[in-house]
Amino acid sequence: MGVRADAPESPAPPSIEDRFVELWGDMSSLWGVNPTMARIHGLLFITGATMTMDQLMERLAISRGNVSMNVVKLIEWGLVQKVNIRGDRRDYFASVSDTWEMFTRIAAQRKRREIDPVLTTLRSCRDDLAREPGDPSRLQRIEDMLAFLTLMDHLATQFFASHKDLRAAVSLLAGASPTV
Repeated sequence: MGVRADAPESPAPPSIEDRFVELWGDMSSLWGVNPTMARIHGLLFITGATMTMDQLMERLAISRGNVSMNVVKLIEWGLVQKVNIRGDRRDYFASVSDTWEMFTRIAAQRKRREIDPVLTTLRSCRDDLAREPGDPSRLQRIEDMLAFLTLMDHLATQFFASHKDLRAAVSLLAGASPTV
């Protein structure tokens, strides 16, 4: 007589938390961050929990160094804060919970890292072209681009002054009454 093997069980579907964390990791390239940084943030955001480095390591199956490096970046971005729990010497970390505040901080960081250097380079190009004899249309194209991006930079600065300002501006642009 042969031994009957039970059919292997199909794996349980991923939890909502797992799906959200993976989505956050997949979206990371849109924000200009690495997937691990996004996954750590996604886990802290979706759970609403404060977690230690060890808990993050275990839950996401990543190394201590990877967690440490990415938590520091998340703190720099203002998306995560260190939380002290009385009587516990470990560091805990929690995500900003307000969606508007979170996206305002992400957008402000993207502006600082991507738009600000472009403006600096365009200003330098404009200044160099203004000193050189030659085709004035090149200078005009740079000045036009600089004027446009400076205006967008000014608007972004106004929008990202606070998450409430961004929410009011977006509501106004969408034709809805601002709710702050």
